[in-house]
Amino acid sequence: EVPFSFTYGGKSSREFLQQWPQTRQVRRTPQGQEMEVRWREPSGGLEVTARVRTFAGDAAVDWVLYFRNTGSADTPLLSDVHALDLRLDTGFERIPVTLHELAGDSCSANSFQPVDVVVEAGKPTHLAPTGGRPSSVSAFPFWDVQYKDTGVVVGIGWTGQWAADLERSPAGPVRVTAGMEVLRTVLHPGESIRTPRILLMPWHGDHSTAYVRFRRLLFTQYVPRLNGKPVTLPLDLQCFDRYNATPGWATEDGQMRYVRAAAELGVDTVWLDAAWFPGGFPNGVGSWYADPQRFPRGLKPIADAAHERGMRFVVWFEPERVAAGSQIANEHPEWVHGGSGGGLFRLDDPDARRWLTELLIRRVKEYGIDVYRNDFNIDPLPYWRAADGPDRQGITEVRYVEGLYEMWDAILHACPGVFIDNCASGGRRLDLEALMRSVPLWRSDTGCSPGHPEWNQMQSLALARYLPLFSVGIWSCVPYEYRSGITAGANLEVPYLDAGYDAKAWRLAVREMQSLRKFWYGDFHPIAGSGVGPDEFVAWQLHRPDLDAGVVMAFRRSACSLVGIVVGLKGLRPNGAYWVETVSENGKRSGRRGTGRDLMNGLVLSVPKPATSLLVFYRPLPATELRTGRSLKGKHKP
Repeated sequence: EVPFSFTYGGKSSREFLQQWPQTRQVRRTPQGQEMEVRWREPSGGLEVTARVRTFAGDAAVDWVLYFRNTGSADTPLLSDVHALDLRLDTGFERIPVTLHELAGDSCSANSFQPVDVVVEAGKPTHLAPTGGRPSSVSAFPFWDVQYKDTGVVVGIGWTGQWAADLERSPAGPVRVTAGMEVLRTVLHPGESIRTPRILLMPWHGDHSTAYVRFRRLLFTQYVPRLNGKPVTLPLDLQCFDRYNATPGWATEDGQMRYVRAAAELGVDTVWLDAAWFPGGFPNGVGSWYADPQRFPRGLKPIADAAHERGMRFVVWFEPERVAAGSQIANEHPEWVHGGSGGGLFRLDDPDARRWLTELLIRRVKEYGIDVYRNDFNIDPLPYWRAADGPDRQGITEVRYVEGLYEMWDAILHACPGVFIDNCASGGRRLDLEALMRSVPLWRSDTGCSPGHPEWNQMQSLALARYLPLFSVGIWSCVPYEYRSGITAGANLEVPYLDAGYDAKAWRLAVREMQSLRKFWYGDFHPIAGSGVGPDEFVAWQLHRPDLDAGVVMAFRRSACSLVGIVVGLKGLRPNGAYWVETVSENGKRSGRRGTGRDLMNGLVLSVPKPATSLLVFYRPLPATELRTGRSLKGKHKP
């Protein structure tokens, strides 16, 4: 059976699809194989197409379904469209089947919290996000189903309201279905729609290795690339939450001082968030031009100042939300779900979408923007559902989501070298399709305030199972704090305007964060910890197979009674020679030689004081240095 299903004219596709005429085209690519399978209704109406990808060297498969009406009249009702409908051979019913999932982002201690659910016979498990944003509150669109030492990792690509169900039969097998939560529509003549994207990666053996494989797959096949490499996340100055209410900060002069402070700090990017348009945030969303009172020359002078100092420029937009009284609400109320009173911009309207896309492209070019930040602080689902007719349920959502992809693709095509930062009240729009076009630089709005190092540790542990690239806000230059938040990038809420600002301490923190970033572009191995409790000892290993080098990051929380743990590292050459260097909370360094086998058999992570951290870097040495015992002082020292 094909791994999908739908109901057409009241009948399940399982009853008729295999009898429909079928064509198949296969094309080999350097990345693997692409296949297009098409089924056509014998009477000449509905056409169903599956576009499938497999990957060289990776046991994984990805597909999207398309439905098109080739006839001259409306189709019968199309419903119950499961882009994924799969039976898992989970055998003996007394052996548990476990769903490993994450909570969605809720801007709380629960954001991305790992959750394990036993799928029991007679007790269906239902997953769906909240409000139409795919990783909001109640679900996360990446998860893993495990039976003994086998399983499958699932990724869903739908930047809307998806849903999934897992149901175990009394005999043991589990049925897994996923697709849009609601789709019940006829298709007009010539009309076509698409489904969510489905990615499956089966695994067998070590569970943690499965996550490493999945992360590698997303790095090589999905994440946005510039110049042939995954995008480099910024290490930036981002002080909107700290200084937006400070008089004079959100002006051209204030931002010029901001740029100078960023350059002195040693970061590589300047970030201007929601502080540059008339009306401010949130009342001004929908007026996408620089406030002429505060930025009389637009934003280009700020971009130029950043570029002259070798830094990139991030600018915030929220194009899909329209406030009453804004330019769009006043001039184009017909393009707003909600009209002149404000609401959701109609990306489902092709004319509206083209107008907005052209405007955004002009602004990116005019303002010298390097990173286009797309925020989305509104639940779209009520607007989508209200716009649907009785026999067109789900069609507004389909057109909107398709329109979002078209808009983002057009921006990337028209603005080479630019990449998209995907935000939605933090990390509420993290799905596979969004991941293919953007990166989440602000993974949760928990970063909008200081004092959450344990939340940051847990979020990194959880998200790194599935997402290769993400970052968050960091408010402190205390090592325990910033080490808890640093990933491949970081957004620094530096108090550069405050009395007593310790510029030297912040520069030292930036220097250390720069040394850690590259390791996030490799394998992630969780070692200890999973929640946000103050009594946990937390640690993970970042390993770059291409460099044969990495770092272990360890955290003893405030109420943890453990002064250390012994861990075995992964990915090293057992007979290889390594230089191992520890960096304590106060910056003290100590180094020694060791073999890969030593590190794989037992590395001691000693953190004597609560609420402090430890870094352990390792890099390869020539084997002769280990055998001869040559000193690494002087030029050999890292």
